Amino acid sequence: MSNLLNICGIVIASSQYPDATLQQFYRQYYHCEIKAEQTKAEIQSSNDLSMFFPYQDTWWPVFTIDQISSESFQKFVHNGIRPGIILPDEVFGFPHYFLLKEAVSQGAIPIVLFKTEQPQYFAAKATFSTAIGLRPMAAFVSTGWDENLISQPAGSYIIQLNSTNLPIPSREVKQGKHLFYSAKGFNGHVSGYEIIINPPPDLPLSNIRYPQLGISWKFNNIDYVSTPEHVSTNLIGYIFIGLSIVVVPLDLILTTTYPDLLGTFGSYISWISLVVGLILLLLLISSIIRRVRKNGSN
Repeated sequence: MSNLLNICGIVIASSQYPDATLQQFYRQYYHCEIKAEQTKAEIQSSNDLSMFFPYQDTWWPVFTIDQISSESFQKFVHNGIRPGIILPDEVFGFPHYFLLKEAVSQGAIPIVLFKTEQPQYFAAKATFSTAIGLRPMAAFVSTGWDENLISQPAGSYIIQLNSTNLPIPSREVKQGKHLFYSAKGFNGHVSGYEIIINPPPDLPLSNIRYPQLGISWKFNNIDYVSTPEHVSTNLIGYIFIGLSIVVVPLDLILTTTYPDLLGTFGSYISWISLVVGLILLLLLISSIIRRVRKNGSN
């Protein structure tokens, strides 16, 4: 059942009533209170909501892997613009990997899918992507706004518009250590600051503005922070990144999903540590026995 929402006189239909955080965003960036609408009025599309709140129109292009060879993608990179590239959700083989690496070498910025119901999926995939040279700079949420995002690790989150729910304001939305950006496919206009997914090649390049890039995650209780300059973690974290490269051939051969492999990666390390510890203990015992025998013979 749809809820009719009145936003500064504009009526929008939404499958859910907006949460307190989203209402706060509308007060802060659109200067509007969200109220329930009881009367039947002309309903506007949520895709067009940003048009009613004029702002300096700027945007940033983001592409899916199937668009890397498109005229539009090539136009941006040849003009020195670094678009975002969403890493595939599914397991990808060597052809896709080399295609992504080529896109990154041309300036594309990797973005990893984030699922609020599976935050460890993102952490595993982000660690894996970092190990193979596709270090993410932002998280992409394909299902629309979710208030649980504010409890996730700090960084930039790109929120794709969900036509059945109220979108976040078309601004650079700041909430604590989080940055949220509205994303959509091009529908004939850009209003405010928006991320455009797979934009057409004829859009002007003069009003492109990069978001603030950077994302953090926690994998096996180790914190990682990815910035445009580098990835920061502790010594064990760097070891995990290096060792996760071992997962690549297994992932390609077994065609298993990232969480299944990387979710048990920590237990692999635990077993390896246990085995190494037992070997060292046996060597110590063996050394003691040899010394005792040597002293006994003397």
